[in-house]
Formats: sequence, C-alpha cells, structure tokens
Amino acid sequence: MKRCTQCGSQNYVKAGYKPLKDGRIQKYKCKDCNRQFTGEEKFHHLSDKEIELIEKMYEEKGEQRKIARVLGIHLRAVQHHLKKTKKR
Repeated sequence: MKRCTQCGSQNYVKAGYKPLKDGRIQKYKCKDCNRQFTGEEKFHHLSDKEIELIEKMYEEKGEQRKIARVLGIHLRAVQHHLKKTKKR
C-alpha cells in the first residue's frame, strides 16, 4: 500500500493523473496533510549522516565523483547538496 511522501499516512484518495512522455501516472492526495504524490517518486532524500559525510569529505578536498562512489549515492545528489549549501 502506498504512503504519503510527506507525513507517511495511508489515508489518501485518487486525484487525477500526471502526464508523462510515455503515458500517464496516477496521482493521489493525502487526506491528512493535503499533499499530492504519485507513489513513484524517484528522488533520494539524503539522511543527516550522509549530508554530514558529504560536507566533511568535500572539505578534505574530496572529489565529487569519489564522494558519490564511496557513499553509494548518485553524483547529482552530491552536486545538488553542495550547490544548495554554496560550498561548491
């Protein structure tokens, strides 16, 4: 069963479709927090520990590709976090 990506609730209703290049995907609306989600979100949210490690490794002159490989996360996630914290 799907869960709301914001609050984790299983209390939701169907809320139309999200168009995609190759079709469409069902959208849902959470009855508890009113957020919409698809249940097919592709984004990896970094844990506090991963964020701390990214920052520490980057401060020690670590290369972004190496950080991503060592932590087992996508390079773009590392780049996005560093850009967001303006340490790039």
